[in-house]
Amino acid sequence: MSELNNSSVNTKKSSKIANKIRETINAGEKSFSQDKNNTEQVINARKAANLNLAKAKAKKKAKMAKASRKKNK
Repeated sequence: MSELNNSSVNTKKSSKIANKIRETINAGEKSFSQDKNNTEQVINARKAANLNLAKAKAKKKAKMAKASRKKNK
C-alpha cells in the first residue's frame, strides 16, 4: 500500500509517474507467466519427438539401401 503524502510540496505529477511505472512493472511480470510457455513447450516437445522419429526412419531406410547396394554388387 502507498503512504499518504503529507509534505507541503505538490507532488501530483511525480505520483502519476510513479503509478505509471508501477503499472508497467506489474504488466511486465504478468506477461512472462508460466501458462503461456507451457503450450509452447508442449508443441516444441511434439515437434522434437516427430523429428526424432523421422530421423530414425531415414537412418533405417539408408541402412537398408546400403545393404541392398552391397548385396547387388
